[in-house]
This record gives sequence, structure tokens and C-alpha cells, in this order.
Amino acid sequence: MRVCGVIAEYDPFHRGHERHLQLARKAAQADYVLCVMSGSFTQRGLPALLPPHARAEMALRCGADAVVQLPYAFSVREAEYFALGGVSILHRLGCVTHLSFGCETADLAMLRQAAALLDAPDDSLTAALQAGLCRGLSYAAAQGRAVERRLSLPRGTLDAPNTALGLSYLRALRRLNSDMIPVPVLREGAYRDAELAAYPSASALRGAILRGDWAGVAAGVPENALSVLRRAVMDGICPPDGLDTALRHVLLTASRDQVALWPGISEGLEERILKAAESEVSREALISAVKTRRYTRGRISRALCHGLMGVTRRDLPESPACARLLGFRDSARPLLRQMAQSGFPLYSRPAREPQAALDIRADDLWRLGAGLPRGDTCRRAPVIVP
Repeated sequence: MRVCGVIAEYDPFHRGHERHLQLARKAAQADYVLCVMSGSFTQRGLPALLPPHARAEMALRCGADAVVQLPYAFSVREAEYFALGGVSILHRLGCVTHLSFGCETADLAMLRQAAALLDAPDDSLTAALQAGLCRGLSYAAAQGRAVERRLSLPRGTLDAPNTALGLSYLRALRRLNSDMIPVPVLREGAYRDAELAAYPSASALRGAILRGDWAGVAAGVPENALSVLRRAVMDGICPPDGLDTALRHVLLTASRDQVALWPGISEGLEERILKAAESEVSREALISAVKTRRYTRGRISRALCHGLMGVTRRDLPESPACARLLGFRDSARPLLRQMAQSGFPLYSRPAREPQAALDIRADDLWRLGAGLPRGDTCRRAPVIVP
């Protein structure tokens, strides 16, 4: 059995994602495609616009065979741990033979060389990294510049977001000593644009959904997924500012010492955040007031999300202990049997799993931001697509 793993967010699932699944399946000659997908919150530190089961169903109707949830403790993390969490789940399920990811380059040899250098930095790389940090660059930017210089790569080669994430996937494979075969798929489309296009970005589609531009949405979302998306929007979505008031309450009542314990907080960042919270009302305005070249928007946003969730550094494990099965195609039951034989704990209803406490809290918080009652999310069964 050949199984291709994919790690994603699908908020929402669009034509570019459908293309990736098709090309990944073909390149890996896979019998099944297994997706590990973020839950109620994404790597940006924001609530997903759509709930997890709806996003999973969209993927299942457009090329995925099964979808499991990446736990909150890894979905709202920097690239290294986001990748490590997803790759760990695929690796521990024991049946995944390939790992595919979208990338701005298909040069796997170069990516592997860069990943190996990052895992075993020499003196030259370390000196270049420190020089970048001294210039005020973020760690990720300084690291990218240092690797480019060390490998004589053109400036900006490693800047693209999916290339950086691809490096993290390769490093996770090395760290876990996994024999999964990496399958990069060259990306197409305006994934960093706010405008709709033939292969639109998820950001552009979220904007269109919030504006009610269903003609634009329909052009960017596969037909098989569109009805699922419409139903999810009617049931209730969580807008990017849905939890701004709750966050403001947390910031106005938190002490400096409490904020200092949030993941991602160091070097006095807590003081900048609390000072800005005295005058800024919205989350976006707060982040704009706090960010610097060293403190990136993503890092601040994730820290604020952890604070809203009541999470401290000690709450984030080194690897996933279990994962939730969000859905599967009925034809993929042989894959589920293989996954069950691995011994890695998969559950379907978080209410029955003590280690799912953070994900239950995230689901409840998402529904608060969506203006919905708590509901029975914790007891919802997996989506099964014929």
C-alpha cells in the first residue's frame, strides 16, 4: 500500500489544493492520500474561518481519502513545530510512504542540502546567522539569509513561505529518522495576493466569503466542495476579529508575569504588548503597534492566541500524543485498518480523550468567536463521504 501524506489548513479548500492532491497522488503513485489538517485555529494565530469538519469534508470530496486533525499544540506554532507535529503523526501511523508539500521550487536536492546544513550548522553559517540577528532581522529571516549565503544561492531563494515550510518538513523527516519520501509539488497561482485568480489564495477567498462575493468564491473553489462551503457559512463562521473583545479583556486583566509565560514571549515583548493594549482596541492594530523586524506579525499573533487560550510554554509538548479522525471516504476503510494497527492513538470524539483538552478548549473558543452556542462539537462523529 502506498500512502501519500499532506499537511495543510484548507481554510478554505480551493482549486490550488485540489491540484496539489491530484499531482501528489500521481507523483507518489499513491493508493490513498492522508491529510493532517489544523483544527479550530491556524498557524497564523487566528481562528479558522470555517470549522474543522467542514474543511475536512471539502478535502474529502476533492481528492483526500482521510483527514486527521493536527492538535492545537502544533497547529498554532512556528514552522519548525507545525511541521514536526504533522510529520510526527504521519510517521507514527506507520503506513505513510510519501510526504508531499507545495513549494515554490521543485529542486529537492537543494532543499535537502539546505535542511542538512540547518541541522548541522558550521561556523560560517552560525556567524552569518548572528550577524543577521544583530542587524535586527527575525530569526527566520536571518537563518534564511545565512543559508543562502553559505550555499551561494540567489537572494530570496528561501524566502517564499512554502519553501521555508518545506525545509521544516525535510528537517522533521531527518529528526524522526523517517523513511517517508518527500514529494515537492511546484505551486501555481497568486497565493500571496488578495485578488482572486485562477488559483486563488486562501486569504483572497476568505475575503470574498466575508464580502459575500459568491461569484468570486465559486470561481476559486472546486464544484464538489462549494455546497459544503455554503452550508458551513450558513451554519456560522468565525471572522478574524471575532475574538478581539475577548482578547482585549485578557490583556487588560493579565499581569506582566502572566504574559511572560505565553509561548513566543521573550526579551521584554510582554511589556510592549501590555503597553499597546492600553490604547489599541483591535487585534490587528495591537499587532501593528507591537511588531518590529525582530518581533514578526506571526510570532505576536501566535503569542496572543496562546494567551487567549490560557496556554503557557509548559502546556506545549514536544510531539503529539494522539490525533482526532475528522473524516474519511468510505472506500478508505483499508487505510483506516492500517492506521489502527500502528498503535498511535486516534480518537473521533474529544470528550472521551483526556489528552484532547486543548483542542476542546479551542473548539469552544472558536464557537464563541462565531457567536454560536457551545454545542456538541466534542461529541461529533467523523464525516464519512461515499
